[in-house]
Amino acid sequence: MTSGSISNSRDIAPFIQRHQLVVFILLAYSISWWPWIWYQYDPITADAPILPMGPFLAALILTALCGGWAAVIAWLKNILNWRVGWQWLLFSLALPVAFTFGAVGLNFLLGAHSVASFQIPDVGSIAFRFLFIFLWIGLGEEPAWRGYALPKFLQSHNALVAAILLGIVHVIWHAPLYGVEYDSANVLPWGITVICVSIVICWMYLNTNGNLLLPMLLHTSNNTIALVWKMFSGNDQLQLWWLWCAVWVFATVVLIAWKGFDLKHGELDKF
Repeated sequence: MTSGSISNSRDIAPFIQRHQLVVFILLAYSISWWPWIWYQYDPITADAPILPMGPFLAALILTALCGGWAAVIAWLKNILNWRVGWQWLLFSLALPVAFTFGAVGLNFLLGAHSVASFQIPDVGSIAFRFLFIFLWIGLGEEPAWRGYALPKFLQSHNALVAAILLGIVHVIWHAPLYGVEYDSANVLPWGITVICVSIVICWMYLNTNGNLLLPMLLHTSNNTIALVWKMFSGNDQLQLWWLWCAVWVFATVVLIAWKGFDLKHGELDKF
């Protein structure tokens, strides 16, 4: 090994320390997107073109490299921190359900019709769906987006800008799902909503001392209740996308008007 190669290897760690956010984003994308190539050649047997655990693994690797095991343990403990008040827990679970059913109700008021084949799953199926999403998607994404990336965005931006930038990163991360779950018709209302959710979660994060369980619960609740999208088809389903987006936009605008760009005027919100 030449002296030049030794020097380069020693420079890797300081480089990562200086550019943690960029390295994290690239690593999260790389780990998550490798099934995309497989899916292009085998879309029938390949279940999904994205790996939800990619962000978690990227955050774990970089936390260990830059902070050591003490930082890893502190990060993992925050994921399991449920002592934030039952009101916050209830809020995280109920908000996506309320917004989704609100959009569904508006959809019916505007003349939408449910498809005849739609059936509400039994409680056991919904519970299993919730648990699977929590462990695979909620855990795979939220501790990384909010527990690793968000604090670094907040170092150089106010809360609103940081949340918007993270929302954009999150939207781009979903790129392999374009043409699978999203298309040219619904990608815009979906993308706008992802950014709105990012703002709401940032507010929650700032007012619960960086709790990571709450974003996981909110994300899981949102994806679980998304089964009602199958209630509609065609233009009725597209209308639901826009109504759902409008509900989230309205709530986000109210939040910003209430809390300001720092999403945290005065003392911490008390629930």
